[in-house]
Amino acid sequence: MKAVVLLGFLFAIPLAATAADTAYSALRVIGKRDGQDTLNRVVELRGRSGSPQPSSWKVTIDEPRARGGVREIEVQRGRIVSERTPTTHGAGSSMNFNQLNLDSEGAFTIANQEAEKAGVPFDHVDYRLTSGTGGGAPVWALDLFDGKNGRMGSIEIAADSGAVLHRQLNRTPRNSSEQNDRSYLDDRRQPPPPQSVDDEGFSRSGEPFRNVPDFFHRLGRRFEKRGHQLENFFTGKGGRDNRDSNDR
Repeated sequence: MKAVVLLGFLFAIPLAATAADTAYSALRVIGKRDGQDTLNRVVELRGRSGSPQPSSWKVTIDEPRARGGVREIEVQRGRIVSERTPTTHGAGSSMNFNQLNLDSEGAFTIANQEAEKAGVPFDHVDYRLTSGTGGGAPVWALDLFDGKNGRMGSIEIAADSGAVLHRQLNRTPRNSSEQNDRSYLDDRRQPPPPQSVDDEGFSRSGEPFRNVPDFFHRLGRRFEKRGHQLENFFTGKGGRDNRDSNDR
């Protein structure tokens, strides 16, 4: 009885050519042409680059008489645009539509809420609907993408209850992560800054001033060094004295 109710709901959706069909709309197009039995043999739905809905849905149907055991139908804007029977396909089991209570619109809403809570931006979504493990409820798997940053993470949602089964979201875009890794390695190659102090407890040249006395101490040492340089210049002294003054 539930299957009849669900299929009736699918057939009740207006058959209007839209810019982006939802999963229910795509199923209705196939069911209207091929009948209820075909919908009972759907093993997978896929949609790529949804913003928020994809421009087309690829529906995989169990077809024992086909050479590869499955048939793939592509639905776009309320009509079937292609159909083929691939020779190989890792198709799973048929989905139990009695437990399909969440359309792709609802799956997107949940994924968007999770991404907002995690602070993860995205601008398009890849959808995949398959049967649950061990004959369980169908599961939505959504991959989130953000422009040049690429894949930002994925979310799995139970199609019967809308519960989030798994969530893996990247707060930092992949490109930024790679840049941070390179910066870290570059920093590791650089020699550490000098951290030693002289015998009097004052900082050395190149280090930040510790306090006001430290500033005047450094200033005095600078004048002292400059005085030794002038003395060497005018008197012709050099060698060890000059090296000693430069070491201070």
